[in-house]
Amino acid sequence: MEQPTLLSLSSSFTCDWTYDVFLSFRGTDTRNNFTGNLYNSLQHQRGIQTFIDDEEIQKGEQIKATLLQAIKESRIFIAIISPNYASSTFCLTELVTILECCKSQGRLFLPVFYDVNPSQIRNITDTYAEAFAKHEVRFGDEKEKVQKWRDALHQAANMSGWHFKPGSESEYKFIEKIVEEVSIKINRIPLHVANKPVGLESRVLEVTSLLGLESDESVNMVGIYGIGGIGKSTTARAVHNLIADQFEGVCYLADIRERSTNHDLAQLQETLLSEILGEKDIKVGDVHKGISIIKRRLQRKKVLLILDNVNKEKQLQVLAGGHDWFGFGSKIIITTRDKHLLATHGIVKLYEVKQLEDEKALDLFSWHAFKNNFFDPGYVDIAKHAVSYCHGLPLALEVIGSQLFGKSLSVWKSSLDKYERVIRKDIHEILKVSYDDLEENEKGIFLDLACFFNSYEICYVKEILYLHGFHAEDGIQELTDKCLMKIDVNGRVRMHDLIQDMGREIVRQESTLEPGRRSRLWFSDDIVHVLEENKGTDTIEVIIACLRKGRKVKWCGNAFGKMKNLRILIIRNAQFSIGPQIFPNSLTVLDWSGYESSSLPSDFNAKNLIILNLPENRLRCFESLKVFEKLNFLDFEGCKFLTEIPSLSRLPNLGALCLDYCTSLIRIHDSVGFLDRLVLLSAQGCTQLESLVPSINLPSLETLDLRGSSCLVSFPEVVGVMENIKDLYLDQTALEQLPFTIGNMVGLQRLFLRGCQGMIRLPSYILPKFEIITSYGCRGFQSSEDKENVSPKVFANAICVYNDYGQSYLNLFARYITSNNIIEICSPRCESEFLAFDPSSGRMSWDKLICNKSSLRFWFRKKFPIIALSCNVEPEKHLDNMVLDFKLTVVINGTKHLTSSCRYIFYTQKTTDQMLCCDLQCKADGVFSENGWNHVEILCEMEHLMPCDSTRSVAYQYWTTKNILKGSFIYVYSDNEEDDYSLISNPDFPLSTEQKFQEDYFLQMKQVLIESGTRRDAVPDLVPRETKA
Repeated sequence: MEQPTLLSLSSSFTCDWTYDVFLSFRGTDTRNNFTGNLYNSLQHQRGIQTFIDDEEIQKGEQIKATLLQAIKESRIFIAIISPNYASSTFCLTELVTILECCKSQGRLFLPVFYDVNPSQIRNITDTYAEAFAKHEVRFGDEKEKVQKWRDALHQAANMSGWHFKPGSESEYKFIEKIVEEVSIKINRIPLHVANKPVGLESRVLEVTSLLGLESDESVNMVGIYGIGGIGKSTTARAVHNLIADQFEGVCYLADIRERSTNHDLAQLQETLLSEILGEKDIKVGDVHKGISIIKRRLQRKKVLLILDNVNKEKQLQVLAGGHDWFGFGSKIIITTRDKHLLATHGIVKLYEVKQLEDEKALDLFSWHAFKNNFFDPGYVDIAKHAVSYCHGLPLALEVIGSQLFGKSLSVWKSSLDKYERVIRKDIHEILKVSYDDLEENEKGIFLDLACFFNSYEICYVKEILYLHGFHAEDGIQELTDKCLMKIDVNGRVRMHDLIQDMGREIVRQESTLEPGRRSRLWFSDDIVHVLEENKGTDTIEVIIACLRKGRKVKWCGNAFGKMKNLRILIIRNAQFSIGPQIFPNSLTVLDWSGYESSSLPSDFNAKNLIILNLPENRLRCFESLKVFEKLNFLDFEGCKFLTEIPSLSRLPNLGALCLDYCTSLIRIHDSVGFLDRLVLLSAQGCTQLESLVPSINLPSLETLDLRGSSCLVSFPEVVGVMENIKDLYLDQTALEQLPFTIGNMVGLQRLFLRGCQGMIRLPSYILPKFEIITSYGCRGFQSSEDKENVSPKVFANAICVYNDYGQSYLNLFARYITSNNIIEICSPRCESEFLAFDPSSGRMSWDKLICNKSSLRFWFRKKFPIIALSCNVEPEKHLDNMVLDFKLTVVINGTKHLTSSCRYIFYTQKTTDQMLCCDLQCKADGVFSENGWNHVEILCEMEHLMPCDSTRSVAYQYWTTKNILKGSFIYVYSDNEEDDYSLISNPDFPLSTEQKFQEDYFLQMKQVLIESGTRRDAVPDLVPRETKA
């Protein structure tokens, strides 16, 4: 069986045939005997319209236009393939054309093998071999043509047909069998598809593709689903007309939903059997017997069964319960509005009928509105408007187009205006069928979506539906399965406009005259009427108002008092003459943008309130919330007058608190830091807020957002472990340091510090754990080293940083604290001697100074000298920020006595050098040898963490760092005994063995000083003191 293509399908499924049968034959073999007798039986005895070529001999292989037209207009092709059939190039070309027509248009091909065996044709032997030997010589340059002839014969030989050997049986009886078969085929009455079949070709092609017509090895079931009026049944009827002749039995059971209501399913089984078997008065008794009879009578029969408008699984179970009910090659088509019903029955090959594209929709509408595709140019715009209203729904295009036929332009405009307010009754009733099949929960969800939430994000919709008392997950899936809604790729609810109109009409019908008696209010005029006239009733459950700009509601403020069952109140873009005086206690959602009163009604008992959203309100203060036990979401975004947030300790279920852009807010109650269920805390742009709360322990918190709070100078101590925190936004704040306890945010993944205009001190141990983002549009910084073991030992303000912006101080954190840690770090001395330490001053005491890039060595005895350490840093220019990592290690006699680190974020608009300075001293006496010399090595490292390329996502372990330390210096203060330290050589070694080494060393250091900015004339010849002597 061949798969149809898109070419010329419309004439096939609309059954516009001129001939019932087309006969193809070799005239010299059979014209005056078998073929002539067959034609006589078909045409003259049975009245079957049959085409036969009257010319005795057709020469050449070109098919005349009249013959080609006859092929296109024929329903069934019978080819009498005789011994000399292949010798005629015309017959072969005609066969190729016929088989191509069968493939492209789903026609039926019946071969008659007259005095020839199908294997002879299939394998090209005997007379067929002789014929093709001649063709190959004659058409040596047209091998492709000859191969097409071979393929056509091979295809015909593999098809089911009749085999007749003259003399073996009665030709008359043989012809009667053919005529009877043809009669059965053509007596199947084609189904009416549509008055104007527009856009059907692609739909039919996709369905036939799913049916797998090219294979008879299995039984295929295909489901066609879509909303009411979209063209499911029309598509199924077109497929029926196209392929019905290819089956032994055919049945189209129309509108099963309606017929199963008025008749029992056993009657449908009887109809199915009668139509397929061609028998009258079949009785099955009951559905269970009917199942057995269907299986027994049809399991060896190749059938086409179409079950139209199925709405219950039981219908499928008794009419097409399984693939094994029917013979190989059978095709079952089910149309339904319920996609889930198909899945329940195990049907996996599905086709969704979608709305017509604009061009096709206009074509269909024009045919019904003007009875042709050409119309007065004055109607062009309004016709397009009508098509836009119908949104590609064929039902609406046909109904509205027919209703407007012959009407004036003014009537068109008036009618369309009315349709946009109230959907036509005939369209409404057809679409409403899907609604009537829903359970109560799904009906409520559907009405909410239709009235309010078309195009809304599904996550928000589910939350509101839940707060309205519905089971959203199951209900939304049910509506999706019944094609009443979809969720698009962006996660938004999408509902066909006419489906939405149908839902709104259902609500309007609750009270056509008084909106206050309806369950849902969305139309602004209805809402204003109810509020101004105080017409509210306890029927109202949801109000969502979005009034046009400048419209003010003039009311007494008490209208909500009568709405005892109002659960959801959402007010946007609305102005009121006075604030509300009362709210019903039934509210679960109060969402009012620009709430104009300075407080909530004093007698409002918000025991059921779950969402309180009052953005840009005029609240100045409010009492501690004592009756809001269920409150989960609190949003005061953009409140310009609120100065203080009271205690929220009585809100145990609060999950989100939004205080963004409360520009007058100066204090938040300490209780906010201890809300166990708080997931989101946001205080963006609170420009007067200096401190959030003193301390926090928010175990459920996932996001803390304080960006843009430009006066924020203090971050709370984290007094409990916070495992769920993921993002911490501190952009554009005035913070200078984060507390050591920020390490309790063990779940933190990203710390945002973008646009901060100062230097922020970071506890060293936190950096490896998460990513620090310091620039907009770029990936952040993250250390690649292993997690550090950092002790609580902190050298407060020990590092002084000098740069173009002045000086500031950093904390240094000790690592790996042991009994050996006796070296301390402290701030550099603020005395005049320190000036001599500045390499750029030109006033150095060179005998008290050593320098190197990172490793500094000296020797001492008796007591560790008090020394000053300075590191010169030259970071690369990198946008406006950098993360710097300074590490300091002191090793004495091979043992680490100090390991410390300091990390900080530095912001600059240009490349600037920095000088980091501190003092080192020993906190204990008698620890080191007093007679022998002690060897000291000071290791300094300064790295600039390089961020990942913002266009690539790279694992953090592949990130690189760059060492940007330019030089390190040690200065020994003058109050140390000069005989007890040596900066140049080890006193235990003779100087003569070190001299050359020391000369080379000091030449290198000289170069370092010059490169660091020291004037060349201020750098003396650095040689050991002992050498000078």
